[in-house]
Amino acid sequence: MTTKHTHSAILLVAVVAVVAWIGPAVRPATVAAPVAASAVGSITVSGSSAIRVPPNRVVILLGVEAFRSTPSAAHAAGRQSSQAVVNAVRDQGVARTDVATADFSIQPRYSNYGQNTITGYLARNTVAVTLRDVQQLEGVLVAALEAGTTTIDGVEFSVTNLRDLRDRARDQAVRAAMEKAAAMATSAGRSVGEVTDITEHATQHYFGSWSASRQWTNYQNVVQELAGEGGLVLEDGTLSLGQIVVQAEVNLTAELVGG
Repeated sequence: MTTKHTHSAILLVAVVAVVAWIGPAVRPATVAAPVAASAVGSITVSGSSAIRVPPNRVVILLGVEAFRSTPSAAHAAGRQSSQAVVNAVRDQGVARTDVATADFSIQPRYSNYGQNTITGYLARNTVAVTLRDVQQLEGVLVAALEAGTTTIDGVEFSVTNLRDLRDRARDQAVRAAMEKAAAMATSAGRSVGEVTDITEHATQHYFGSWSASRQWTNYQNVVQELAGEGGLVLEDGTLSLGQIVVQAEVNLTAELVGG
């Protein structure tokens, strides 16, 4: 019995000695999280971009007037003249859906406005023609004038993918601003951190036409350059079209870090 207890005591001492030799369990080393560079200031820059493309669509506003002694006679004469112009335009290969009446009016005319003496009535129709082939422009204008058009109220050039061009120009402007910010920060011994603010400039530029109301028609971020470099020249060389310039400009503010 004594021998058995002696053996148990020896075994217990051996186990305690092994645990003591091994020591406490080894814990994995803790890796410190990287400390983000703190901002020491901010940087504000601008970026701009311009994309130039030839126009691929033209909208023409054709005015047709008729003066008669009565409203009904003026209306009938105006309708007849307008139909003749529409037929002439369609004969140039313009689709029916691309010819539409944009405005119609009948107004009295006076010999003496103080006495309100009516001398007759003026009927006016405005026909809008959309050309999806810009090379049709000259032939359509000549045909419309020969058919009875009395005024050309507008010739507006545009592009059908304007939204895509604006998105591209804006993206290029932002990238230009980022590159400028990075270059300026490097020169100052700093680096660019998080972008904190971006604003876009929406400037107004003229686009193409002097309307019947004697006011310029403006379209945001679009400029028409008449006879610009690389413009489209028709086969006979009598009409040279410019380019549509889609512009974007942004202001960008970012953190300035490093030191």
